[in-house]
Amino acid sequence: MQDRRYRAGIAAFLLTACLAAGADGALAQQQWLNSPLAATGNPVIPFFEGWYDNGDGTLTLSFGYLNRNPRDVVEIPLGARNRIEPAEFDGRQPSHFLPTRNRGMFAVTIPASRRDLDVWWYLTDDRGNEYKVPGRARSSGYQLDWNPRPHGSLPPWMWFTSERDARRGPEGIYAPETLTTRVGQPLTLTVETQDPSVRDATDPRFRNGIPVNVSWSKYQGPPGAVTFERHPSHPDSQRPTARGRGAPPLGRDAVALSQGGGTARVIATFEAPGDYILRAEANNWNAPDSQSIDQCCWTNAYVRVRVSP
Repeated sequence: MQDRRYRAGIAAFLLTACLAAGADGALAQQQWLNSPLAATGNPVIPFFEGWYDNGDGTLTLSFGYLNRNPRDVVEIPLGARNRIEPAEFDGRQPSHFLPTRNRGMFAVTIPASRRDLDVWWYLTDDRGNEYKVPGRARSSGYQLDWNPRPHGSLPPWMWFTSERDARRGPEGIYAPETLTTRVGQPLTLTVETQDPSVRDATDPRFRNGIPVNVSWSKYQGPPGAVTFERHPSHPDSQRPTARGRGAPPLGRDAVALSQGGGTARVIATFEAPGDYILRAEANNWNAPDSQSIDQCCWTNAYVRVRVSP
């Protein structure tokens, strides 16, 4: 599966380059992809990760990106340089791009009556180069699924107010209310999560259970840092000690819930006023069959925050 997902990701990139620059441009882009990275100033490439058949006629399209800067965060505000078409799906994409490869950062669901719809994501860099990718559900090679992985791993459930509202997977769940705070004033964020995975308890790898890791990051908002600190309710023993293949590094924004779920809290502080969306990711990537590079198993949760001066 890993090899198939890798080939699919490269195919998505080459399709993007071909459509954006023409056939000759695609060859140049392929050569550029294999060239050494500059220290900074590299573009962000949108990726179509694949599609889910939800069993009720609807389809969910999952998107991620490759920030080709190994250390730099890139800001591309929503608008002409960062848009989704059709416009009804616009606004769900990030404007704050973390370094390297980040999979399944958001998803959109299209109704059964529009299963052949193409959903395009466009990104334009500072030099005016446009990169775009279509999300579409016409190739079985891009189909993802909700089935348990070989050792039983599934995406964790996440919710904010009631477990009845829990969601899973890249499309995830939005907090029902917009939180408010001021610049420099710490804000506590809380999310609930539970791992439904069923694993062989006699396997020594699972004897002590698999933790759910929850990490927070800025997703949308004006330029300016958002800093995260673990809440005092999470001791150092809940600091994650491992991450999955292909996953970004874990920082002070992350906690590990050793009982396979529970309440995750973090303290966020903003240095600039404006409207933000913060993203929480719950994953069980410590399991051998759960990795972002294999498109499993994580869930997104989003919180809107309004910050006044």
